[in-house]
Parts: sequence; structure tokens; C-alpha cells
Amino acid sequence: CKACHKMEKGVNGTGPYLYGVVGRQIASIENYSYSTALAEMVGVWSEEELNAFLLKPSKYAPGTKMSYAGLNPLNDRANLIAYLDSAGE
Repeated sequence: CKACHKMEKGVNGTGPYLYGVVGRQIASIENYSYSTALAEMVGVWSEEELNAFLLKPSKYAPGTKMSYAGLNPLNDRANLIAYLDSAGE
């Protein structure tokens, strides 16, 4: 994740910052150019939505700029989401 994303609030990398992502509106970071696929989505990054996105981003949001193939092991996704949740607001 850290190759493209930052955990510092307000600091984007290639991807938007991940601080506070759990519970945040999808595609809501100002000054970040989201793909149309994400920009047109409505909702929040709940644990369930993050789980589906992290499994296979290209299936969750066809056309996403995120080239990451996905994280298959459920336990790994759960741990990552728990970490992201603990590092938020």
C-alpha cells in the first residue's frame, strides 16, 4: 500500500491518503483526481466495501486507476482493514 498511498492526513501519493479511510465517503479527497469509476460511486468506505474493493479492485470498480491485483486471503484483508480503522479519526 505504502508504495502508492500515505497514512498522513492530507498527504496524497500516487493514490489518495488512507488516514481515516474507514467510514469516509468514496472519492471524497479534495485535490485528488479519481478515476471516473470511483468518482461516480456513492457511499462510504465501510469495512464491507473495503473488503470487496481490496479483494479485486478492477472487479469492484471497473475502470479504476488502481492497478493493484487484489488481496485474496480473507484474514489478510481483515487485518488490513482493522489497521486502517485503527489509524483513522
